[in-house]
Amino acid sequence: MPEASLAAKNISVRYRSGSNIGSAVRNLSVRFQPGEVVLLMGPSGSGKTSLLSVLGCLRTPDEGSVELMGRDLHGCREGALVELRRRHVGYVFQGFRLFKALTALENVKVALDIESCRAEAGERAGRALAAVGLQAKHRLKPAEMSGGEQQRVAIARALVKNPSVILADEPTAALDSAAGAQVANLLMSAARKRGAIALIATHDPRLLPVADRVLRMIDGEIADDSRRTVF
Repeated sequence: MPEASLAAKNISVRYRSGSNIGSAVRNLSVRFQPGEVVLLMGPSGSGKTSLLSVLGCLRTPDEGSVELMGRDLHGCREGALVELRRRHVGYVFQGFRLFKALTALENVKVALDIESCRAEAGERAGRALAAVGLQAKHRLKPAEMSGGEQQRVAIARALVKNPSVILADEPTAALDSAAGAQVANLLMSAARKRGAIALIATHDPRLLPVADRVLRMIDGEIADDSRRTVF
């Protein structure tokens, strides 16, 4: 696996509300190191989700550039962005985004629909579900699971392909203390053992003990970048 790299340089993201144009992210520059867990914290509307979407190749910034896995994405065609995202980025969406007609196992296998993973997709998907405590629920569809269980399926889907970059939007919001701690440890392990970058947008103070850095966002800007000592 190539060394993880992720950086943003002078990026801005704008949005339109009626006739008004506002800024979700303002001229922001930041770089992430392989093996680190970074929390992105701040009030609702501070730009956390917009920043994640740009870093994860889900949206192109209105200004500035993103570097992912050593490649400057400025001017990249959509097909190239999709391929980079499929191969290197694991994304945990706040709203789960599971396929309603698929079982938990099938939802996780979707992330392995790349040539190098297909032969062992079922086995890997099963291990990923077991890692989040859902080995007994692999045949259930989303409507048959609780919100917390759906969240854990979404996390298993993000981690199953061993991504170099993990972007998670409120991954513990629907989880109780035990499940939240389990997920926090999985994200930390992915960074520490495999050298991945884990960037987590969250309001959850329970995640602070696993963080190497805490970025605090206000009005689309990083107001504070604090390094922590993790015990």
